[in-house]
Amino acid sequence: MVQRPKNEAELQEREAIGVIRASRFIRRYAKAHTKISMGTVCRIHREIFSFAWSDIAGTYRGENLEITDSHHHPPHYTEVPGLMENADEELAEKLEAVHMAEGTIRDEVIDEESAVGAIDHVIKTAAWLHHVITYIHPFRDGNGRTARLAANLILERFGLVGISIKVEQQNKNRYRKALAQIDDHGDYEPLVEMMYEGLIERYEGVPMKFYPAKK
Repeated sequence: MVQRPKNEAELQEREAIGVIRASRFIRRYAKAHTKISMGTVCRIHREIFSFAWSDIAGTYRGENLEITDSHHHPPHYTEVPGLMENADEELAEKLEAVHMAEGTIRDEVIDEESAVGAIDHVIKTAAWLHHVITYIHPFRDGNGRTARLAANLILERFGLVGISIKVEQQNKNRYRKALAQIDDHGDYEPLVEMMYEGLIERYEGVPMKFYPAKK
C-alpha cells in the first residue's frame, strides 16, 4: 500500500500527477473499443488516487459527506452501490442510443441536421454522466475530477475532443449552479452549454474520430 503524503503540498503534487495519469488512461480507453461502465469510472478514480491516497482509490466511500458551499447532500453511503448499479444500467442504455448514430458521426451520412443531432446526443450523454457522478458522490474525494474526466471519455469515444470545464474563480459558481439546476429541476441545459463552450474553445482544426465498443 502506498504511504500517504507527508503534507498538503505533497498530496496536491501527487494528485496532480494522478490527474495526468487518468487523462492518459481515458485517451487510451477511448480507442480501446472496450465497454464504458461505472466500473470504468472507478478505474478513472483509481488512476487519480493510486499514488496519492491508495486507501480510497477506486473504492466507494464508507461514510457520509458534506459538500463545501453546496446545498446538495449526497446520498447515504449505504445507498451508493445500488445507485451506481442503477446508473450503470442507464448508462448502457444511453450509450447504445449513441452507437446508433455511429454512421452520422463518422460522416457516412451527409445530412447535416442528423450529424448535429448525433453530436448533441453525445454531449448530453457526457453531461448526464458528469452529473450522476457528482450527485451520487460515490468516492470519499475527487468526485468532481472523476466526473469531468468520465465526461471527456464519452466525448473522445464518440469522435469529439476532451474539454476543460473551468471551475475556478468566477466560473465555479456558474458550474455549481449548473449542477444544482439539474438537482432541483432536471434541467441539463446550463451544464450542456458549458460543455459546448469547452468544445468551441478546443475543437478548432481537430479531426473527428470514432472508437465504438466491440459487440
